[in-house]
Amino acid sequence: MTARWMTARYSLALVIIAFCTLVGFFMTEQVMNQHADMLDVVNMSGRQRMLSQRSALLVERMHHARTDEERRGYRAELALAVETFERTHRRLTGTGGEPGLGLAVRNLYFEGPEPLNEEVLRFIAALRVILDAAGKPLPPDMPEARLVADQALGSLLDRLDLMVARYQETGEEGIAMLRALGVTALALTMLTLLAEVLLIFRPMVRHVEEQFGEIGRMTAALEEANGTLEAQVRARTAELQGAKTAAEQAHRAKSRFLAHAGHDLKQPLEAIGMFTGMLDRQVDTARGRLLLRDLRLAQRSMRGLLDQILEISRLESGVVEPAPVEVPLAPLLEQLASEFRPQAEAKGLELRMVATSRAVVTDPALLERILRNLLANAVRYTERGRVLVGCRLRGGALSVEIHDSGQGIAPDDVRRIFEEFVQLDRPDRDRSQGIGLGLAIVDRLARLLGHPLVLKSAEGRGSVFGVLVPRASRARRSDETVAVRVLDQQDRLGAAADPQRL
Repeated sequence: MTARWMTARYSLALVIIAFCTLVGFFMTEQVMNQHADMLDVVNMSGRQRMLSQRSALLVERMHHARTDEERRGYRAELALAVETFERTHRRLTGTGGEPGLGLAVRNLYFEGPEPLNEEVLRFIAALRVILDAAGKPLPPDMPEARLVADQALGSLLDRLDLMVARYQETGEEGIAMLRALGVTALALTMLTLLAEVLLIFRPMVRHVEEQFGEIGRMTAALEEANGTLEAQVRARTAELQGAKTAAEQAHRAKSRFLAHAGHDLKQPLEAIGMFTGMLDRQVDTARGRLLLRDLRLAQRSMRGLLDQILEISRLESGVVEPAPVEVPLAPLLEQLASEFRPQAEAKGLELRMVATSRAVVTDPALLERILRNLLANAVRYTERGRVLVGCRLRGGALSVEIHDSGQGIAPDDVRRIFEEFVQLDRPDRDRSQGIGLGLAIVDRLARLLGHPLVLKSAEGRGSVFGVLVPRASRARRSDETVAVRVLDQQDRLGAAADPQRL
């Protein structure tokens, strides 16, 4: 409540200050505009006075001109003076399409029983008549010439001086009023600032001091409790460290046991396989052969699960040491393609391998295991379309890639499919074929070899799994060009088109 009340008061004070600032700015602009208008009127009125006297002087000279050429010269000067005089008058009065200088100036020209505007217009009309008759000597008693002489040196001059004086007086009054308003706005601003100091900042300072006092008391209490807590944390940390060490030792012992006992664990499966073969030769009924087939499938599934568990255990125990050598990729890819092609054709899939002459530096057995797991997943979880195996250059490495036209992987699942015992919760997943260790083994093997994995996938558009392997030597350029062209085409089709088109 205190914070909300102080915020409301502070906001109100800011609004008042902003209002006073705007008022001060507006008044400053008004003063500047008033001063600018007054200067323009004074300058123009002074010009009118000078032009009226010059016009009378030129008319007088035209009376006494000795030659026609001299008279024409005076007439040209008079025409220019009349044009300037009339244009200035239109500017002052805002008539004739000229921009005016404000209502106050116009009022000074049009107010009173004998407005100054009419007198100026009579003066201009007389000058126009003199200009029209200036082609010949002016008559001595020309009324227009007498009117110009009388007004230029008499009433018009006085009226122009009076108009300037009145406008100066009006402008000074406006400036004085604006100055008074400015002082008022300044006083209001200062009062607002004083109110802020008394009603906002002082209570705020007191509130902050109280909070600092409370924080100091809480800090003392926390420091007092911290001594006891640190001892408890040290004891608990020691217990947790001991438990962690024991768990790590147990985990390593488990992994070493599974890695070294793999042969003994597989012996019962070998015996089951032998007994199944013997039983196959003694079963004659269709029912018995069907049961034997199911028994072989169950045995194969159990062997696969045990192999995966033993392999992940060997990787965790650190008994697997890579032995990198130069390996040509073509035999390895051809072997895998030949092995999985019957399984793919049984599902109606096309399994294709892009030929290559490239060689890489890697452990061939571990790389084969990586590619075998990736290819097995691609064939297993692709329902239609095709699977493509090939490689392409990526910087200083060779990317061995497996493209499929399966259902793809959601972005949220991409980050966790390489974890142990993770299987995507989708209807097309065959959970009887594994327990979620295949990609975890791939990830462990890739990290052991130092070969980064690459994954591009989109739901409903297929996936691309790849592993970056250091290259050993240059391939023939023609083979490389063909491989890159085929994989680029697969990228365009598999990542952007319907899987049925692959």
